[in-house]
Amino acid sequence: MKITDIQVNQLKPNVNQAAGTPFVGRPGRLIVRVFTDEGIVGISEGSRGLSIFRAYLDEIINPLLIGMDPLQPRQIWDLLSLGTGERATRLPSQIVGSIDVALWDIMGKAAGMPVYSLLGGAARTEIPLYWSRGSGWRKSPGEMLEEVQEGYERGFRAFKIRMDWRDYRQDADPEKDFAIFRACREWLPDDVPLGFDANCGYSVPTAIMQGRRLGEMGVAHFEEPLPQYDFPGLKQVVDELDCPISTGEQETSAWRVRDLMLLGNPDILQPDILNIGGVSEIMRVYEMAVANNKVIMPHSPNIGANSLASLHAYSTVTNATRPHEFSEEFTGPAEGVAELFQEPIIPENGKIKLADRPGLGLELDENALAAAIVD
Repeated sequence: MKITDIQVNQLKPNVNQAAGTPFVGRPGRLIVRVFTDEGIVGISEGSRGLSIFRAYLDEIINPLLIGMDPLQPRQIWDLLSLGTGERATRLPSQIVGSIDVALWDIMGKAAGMPVYSLLGGAARTEIPLYWSRGSGWRKSPGEMLEEVQEGYERGFRAFKIRMDWRDYRQDADPEKDFAIFRACREWLPDDVPLGFDANCGYSVPTAIMQGRRLGEMGVAHFEEPLPQYDFPGLKQVVDELDCPISTGEQETSAWRVRDLMLLGNPDILQPDILNIGGVSEIMRVYEMAVANNKVIMPHSPNIGANSLASLHAYSTVTNATRPHEFSEEFTGPAEGVAELFQEPIIPENGKIKLADRPGLGLELDENALAAAIVD
């Protein structure tokens, strides 16, 4: 089997069914397809913008990969991430991750096996999800509570609220942040976990103060309390608090996660399958996590091919029992995304069931795709 072409296209924004308008006005996502001479097509989703991705494809990726055997994703990962011989490519991990996910999809389809089987077998194929809602920085406690209540009505039984501060808005409004958490925590039943994500928005002393208050109210996990680069500061926060500290979605390689564990020592690792570099690299992270007895709880909330790839990898880790993140904020309703596929896989009652179909279990509906692609 040989790779014959790799294409990336931008999709039209999903539509808010109630208003009949593009969902939150966001641009549509990128769909990546790797074509082969045997008619098998691997799919994934891209990042970094259409023109940037196409530049990488035209200038580096297609010239390197066309004609190669797609059934060697780890070798291709090394080629794109590290380079070989005279060519030191070192492409961004998000670009490499998009190609890698599509190659594992091809692997599964060629073998007639789901990706989780290729990775050693699933410990479970039905995985609970947690309902994730963000932009807390611009919402009132009541507004965030309404969105949590929506998730509860739809059958979700685990939640996370995100402040989305980012590291350039340090300690902007921790009191309001806590008021948002308290409103949601007091409404939810005691046995329903609720996590809190500062999105890198606090200094060390503020994170410790906030974490103590969150811990007293039973926070399920306190995510990204500090800027992602502050490993020594993270270690201070972890040492001072009793509640679980989580981070890792912005790490771009297994080597970075190694340093995160050694220097920051978070309780929970949260790799993102696209940011980390795809299935090949996230499995390296999982092996390290298991060897170091670290809890894992992946980041990759957006329904679609990449989220399913994340779920396939996560399903293989025997002691990984925490729910996987889920959000429709960046894609629009899951039902709208599902229209792209012949047999879609979407959540039901707060859980997602992986199919035993080959690859990621998805085949594009070519007519729906053609209609969704931006000209």
